[in-house]
Amino acid sequence: MRYGTHTLAIPRNAEYSVPQLKTLLKEVEQIMVRKISLQEWRGLS
Repeated sequence: MRYGTHTLAIPRNAEYSVPQLKTLLKEVEQIMVRKISLQEWRGLS
């Protein structure tokens, strides 16, 4: 995923744990400087 000058690898592993996903989501929100809705997150793939 790219946002401005930031690049993050979004895993496709179905076994990615909930705590790992929460950490990833928090990192994305920090980069974007705003909260991300579930609908928006689902639309990223």
